[in-house]
Amino acid sequence: MGLITWDKKLETGHTKIDEQHKALVEAFNNLHQAMKQGKGKEALGKTLDFLKDYTIQHFQMEEGLMDASHYPGSAKHKFLHKDLVVKVADLVDKFHKGQAMLTMQVMDFLEGWLVEHIQGEDQRLAEFLRSK
Repeated sequence: MGLITWDKKLETGHTKIDEQHKALVEAFNNLHQAMKQGKGKEALGKTLDFLKDYTIQHFQMEEGLMDASHYPGSAKHKFLHKDLVVKVADLVDKFHKGQAMLTMQVMDFLEGWLVEHIQGEDQRLAEFLRSK
């Protein structure tokens, strides 16, 4: 079992956002599982790369929805996206260079960010989109 269990608390009610969130949760849990199983650096690196790339794609999709709907909270939401992308890209780069390890502290940070972001910012975005 992964660190994050998909449940109603993570659902936004927006089909596309929820589908992508489920994929992010699955990728995160795959990374956690690979870590627990002591998979090699190459396997962890591939999973970490997928998680980073999919996160970027997901953020682009959300930001497109924000722009198309003139979401009033878009500036803050986009800032949070950019901040995480920079942090994760730095982590992935350092991981591949052997300058950083994938630890439970890192996993806890990613888990907390993902869950809090979905339950906060993404819920507000989905609520706004439903009201349009």
